[in-house]
Amino acid sequence: MSDSKGQEAVRGADTKRYKVIVVGGGPSGSLTALWLLRLRPELAGCVLILEARGFPREKVCGGGVSGRVTASLEKLGIPIEDLPKVTVSKFSVHFEREICSPSFGNEKCFVTRRSDFDRLLLELAAERGAEVRTGTSAKGAYRERQGIVVLDGQGNTHRADVLVGADGVNGASRHWFGAPHRGRKSLLLQVDFPRDPDAAAPRDCLMMDFSAPKYGIPGYAWFFPSIGDRGEPVVNAGISGGPFHRGSYIRLKEAFFAILRHHPEIEAMVPGNLRFKPYPEREYTPLQRVSLERVLFVGEQVGVDPFTGEGLAVCADSAEAAAREIAEALDTGDFSFRGYARRLLAAPFFPLYFVGKTYCLQNNHLQPSFFFNMATMEKSAGVPNVVDYYASVFSGNMDGRVFYSAGFWGMALRDMAATFPGWWREVGGLASLLRRRCGATSPAPGEE
Repeated sequence: MSDSKGQEAVRGADTKRYKVIVVGGGPSGSLTALWLLRLRPELAGCVLILEARGFPREKVCGGGVSGRVTASLEKLGIPIEDLPKVTVSKFSVHFEREICSPSFGNEKCFVTRRSDFDRLLLELAAERGAEVRTGTSAKGAYRERQGIVVLDGQGNTHRADVLVGADGVNGASRHWFGAPHRGRKSLLLQVDFPRDPDAAAPRDCLMMDFSAPKYGIPGYAWFFPSIGDRGEPVVNAGISGGPFHRGSYIRLKEAFFAILRHHPEIEAMVPGNLRFKPYPEREYTPLQRVSLERVLFVGEQVGVDPFTGEGLAVCADSAEAAAREIAEALDTGDFSFRGYARRLLAAPFFPLYFVGKTYCLQNNHLQPSFFFNMATMEKSAGVPNVVDYYASVFSGNMDGRVFYSAGFWGMALRDMAATFPGWWREVGGLASLLRRRCGATSPAPGEE
């Protein structure tokens, strides 16, 4: 991995032509290169990563890594054993004093420092054959007849068959090709403070509090067990969902401290003065453009899960999907990438988006959503609810396609009927009316 400031680069055209140029050396860019080199080892030396910053870099992020992402890292043979991290075994969803807390059922989920995680991936990409130039920003790009031309901050041009936009939520690669992001852009605040390792919360649990809408914020607060720069135990906390306008920072802070009062054990760890770091994020939407001729977007240029704000799952899944699409294009010569959007809809993160988006739309009011009511009501031992399903898919214990199964919807209908006692009678009555009007003779449930 080289730093362009120490290079004796010749200004002007880069005489070497690459197969793929990746703009951005974060997880999505590194993972795209790693997947490409796994699928096509002969591309070693033909993949260029341009990263504007030096590494290790600070990244404002909770650092939560789901079991599904861990499974993707294992496929690529990425060693995470020595990565500084805190293993988590539970996922708790709160609304004021109410809580549901399913276990993951495995030890594949963890929280890490993104500076360490991102550096590991970029260094591995370089070791496995990608040419990595840190401290080299991409200033623009355009298509030519047989490929893509990228201009960097040193005045050089680089040519390739394909460009991958992996430059994050604030990246400009979408605008170079007239494909602005359609997802809602929101503001989040994050802070680290010392964690009492003997305290029960949030020792081994990803805590998320969805009380924020009660304070006018369509988001959530989180409290994750993490580690600081020196390996010391810290709480990584924050709040998301702030709009981008004047006064949003103050409103987010006020809502965060209001929510914090419902978690006295964590509140007791908070020092007198917290310095929050602001950061933007955009949620994923299937309605946006994710590719154009010879161009694909990955990672935060695709978006994040609106329920948990998890971006690493989208990074991992979009990187693999993009690499497979590129490998196929290099074989066939068809660089339209028309199949990329379909690959994303079939990727593991999409079923979680499907459920999480429904939850978020329900939760933009003063009361908990019916999903939350379904999750917190009493249930029989061994009988899963919607959040149990979500945690199992998040942790990698269950395939996300379970959300499209009869078993999941049977659970959902069962819990809706229990949550809203009059609901099933109304649905049954409507079904009877429809059958009578259509001339059907078979009875509805409960009519026998």
